[in-house]
Amino acid sequence: MPSYRQTIIELFELQRFAIKLGLDNIRILCNALDNPQNKYPIIHVAGTNGKGSTSFFIASILKSMGLKVGLFTSPHLIDFRERISINGRNIKKDFIISFWEKNRDLVHKHQATFFDTTTAMAFDYFYANKIDMAVIETGLGGRLDSTNIVNAEINVLTPIQFDHEKQLGNTLKEIAAEKAGIIKPQSAIFSAKQDKNVIDVVKKNLSPDNRFFYLPDLVTITVREQSLDHTLFDLHDKTNQKDYHDLQTRQLGSFQVENISLAFAVSEFYLKTRGQLFSISKFRTTLSSVIWPGRLQRVRQDPNIFFDVSHNIDGISKTLDFLSQFVSSSNLVILIGLVADKNYHQIASVVSARSNNIIITEPNTDRRLEATKLSAAFRKGEKSVKIIKDSSAAYEFSKEQITKEQSLLVIGSHYLIGSLLESLN
Repeated sequence: MPSYRQTIIELFELQRFAIKLGLDNIRILCNALDNPQNKYPIIHVAGTNGKGSTSFFIASILKSMGLKVGLFTSPHLIDFRERISINGRNIKKDFIISFWEKNRDLVHKHQATFFDTTTAMAFDYFYANKIDMAVIETGLGGRLDSTNIVNAEINVLTPIQFDHEKQLGNTLKEIAAEKAGIIKPQSAIFSAKQDKNVIDVVKKNLSPDNRFFYLPDLVTITVREQSLDHTLFDLHDKTNQKDYHDLQTRQLGSFQVENISLAFAVSEFYLKTRGQLFSISKFRTTLSSVIWPGRLQRVRQDPNIFFDVSHNIDGISKTLDFLSQFVSSSNLVILIGLVADKNYHQIASVVSARSNNIIITEPNTDRRLEATKLSAAFRKGEKSVKIIKDSSAAYEFSKEQITKEQSLLVIGSHYLIGSLLESLN
């Protein structure tokens, strides 16, 4: 039997098939596995920003209520095994090796992608471990995403904005149509607050048997205190006319409170369908204890250093908006690296307005955007930047450069944050 390391190498070699949207290959793989994804309840999550965080919080909340919950997210930060977990414990190495040995030939025969294969692996692992339910995050888009083979009883749409235009379309309506493609007949649909164009598209995708729940109609959030350590907020549950005060999360930013409130509404509904009460005390304890790494995460104090995987206009803007409450543009140093499919001209414009000290690097992936290209976008806006292509060297330089009055934000890609977190760990 091959080693775990060799298995992971072979799995990642599947990336040569690149992004190949469509459900044919995932259907072939799952049919060979006797369609494990049809043997447990599923909550399916799509969107542009916050889908990973929302998935994580749904899984964490339901776990705290006593359920055995499978969670499938992507990409990982440090370890491939992060993508597939049950109640917070990553998939076992032996299962990955065994799954690959059994299915390698079929994968190669049909040129199934890396994501097809890992999605099928997750479905199989969850069934083998007799989970109560699974939370499944889409990879890219929704309609043609490998995860869309599931017949979920709840579909969740986090904020939909511009990203992956090459694959999903150049207008918000086109992108929304792809994301809304996860909606299934008779499912319940929960949506975060959206642009009106997005809501119009979503509603056009509804059938008479769907139940649609819009977050602004379900809860009211009042953020009472934001710091670099936590966020304190109140939640008013409009459906049940209940108020929950002094809820606290270690996730920074009011946008994370929106993700949490969406996870709250979904989890409460899911439990209600099972005749199970929602425990506010367990919810409160979960919020104060769990954290989704790499999402505006403070990794050092005095001076402050933040890591954030945000990689599109909307996500980066929200992070910068939050930090502007605590750090002036003259005291904010930004280390940024992007992958090549991003709208880097717009991102450069947004970042330029928030910092006077910018360092450009390249994420540790073949998909990286060349630092010189990103640098040209900044210089077009008459912003002086420094290029250090090696991300580890760039981080060490940035860390040594900042004074106690300054803060460093490292942002732009899961690949960038993942490699730096790995070196820190």
